[in-house]
Amino acid sequence: MRRNSLRVVGSPVLGLLAVPWLAAPAHAHVKWFNDNYCVSCQPDALDHIVDARWVWLLALFALVSLCAFVIDRLCGDSANDWIDGFAARLGTPPEDILRIGLGVFLVCLWLQPGVLLTPELRTGNPAIPWFQLTLAATTLSWRTTWIASAGIFALYGLAVAQYGLFHLLDYPIFFGIAGYLAIHSLGPTRLLPYAGSLLVGTVAATLLWASLEKWAYWLWTMPVVAQHPAIGFGFNPKAYIVLAGFVEFFLAYFLLGGRFFGRLAAAVLLVIFVAAVVDFGKIDAVGHLMIILALVAIILQGPQPVGDVFTWPRLGLTQGAFVSLAMLIAVLSTYMLGYFGLHHLLYG
Repeated sequence: MRRNSLRVVGSPVLGLLAVPWLAAPAHAHVKWFNDNYCVSCQPDALDHIVDARWVWLLALFALVSLCAFVIDRLCGDSANDWIDGFAARLGTPPEDILRIGLGVFLVCLWLQPGVLLTPELRTGNPAIPWFQLTLAATTLSWRTTWIASAGIFALYGLAVAQYGLFHLLDYPIFFGIAGYLAIHSLGPTRLLPYAGSLLVGTVAATLLWASLEKWAYWLWTMPVVAQHPAIGFGFNPKAYIVLAGFVEFFLAYFLLGGRFFGRLAAAVLLVIFVAAVVDFGKIDAVGHLMIILALVAIILQGPQPVGDVFTWPRLGLTQGAFVSLAMLIAVLSTYMLGYFGLHHLLYG
């Protein structure tokens, strides 16, 4: 009976895992390939976004989320044990992957002068590339990696000063990576247990914010879809973009609200971002390098304390499932109100 029930419950979840193959290319960052974006321009109205199709998709993905929670509770621990065994045999700590990856990323920025952190964040300051190369050198040792972390904060601050806070809310992942590596470099005993949670939280925040952008500024993505018509698989272009936003939002939420499913969501997102590189090339590869490596680290490090806030492990299966669903709706509501409210506050 239990095996049959798992099969029934799991079918919509498997359906979700098939959807990212349709939505993968839409995860190329639109600002890198379409110069006609305007952050200060008004987003689409909420009553245009939340139409009947949007509500039906929300209901479908909420059901998938509920099923995922149940499966996670029933068999997530055994799946995590298997992944932990693989990670132990791999022998490379996730923090080393991120440290070396950050060094490679900074060298790539040095080789492409005029880029602060991502392709659309440009600067004319000739000292920036050499600053980035110096930061890359500090990642060669754990003793000096905290300097690279401080440098990332400095580059982020320069980008905020030039492009504004709202634009840079696309990239809280850089705070997470810098903080994660600084904690491992400096080794404060009280903070070490929370380094992984910081990484998971900022990766999820980055993707949750990006999913809102797909709904609020879906017109920005239309030229990208037009240039790559094969990626739409015959979908109506706007429906395709809205669907991609749902895929991104719910996979990002699973990073927070899942134990084994957090790792599974990270793996699916990893496939999505790598697949996007095939379509969009070197710019996408360099621009998404750090999020790709962060997802690898999340898979290897396993569940983190931040997940308990969203999974409520002390509650029973039924109570926990519905509390988890309520948390999901709360996160969605908070992000929608935050996105549109902050935009109105900053730009009117």
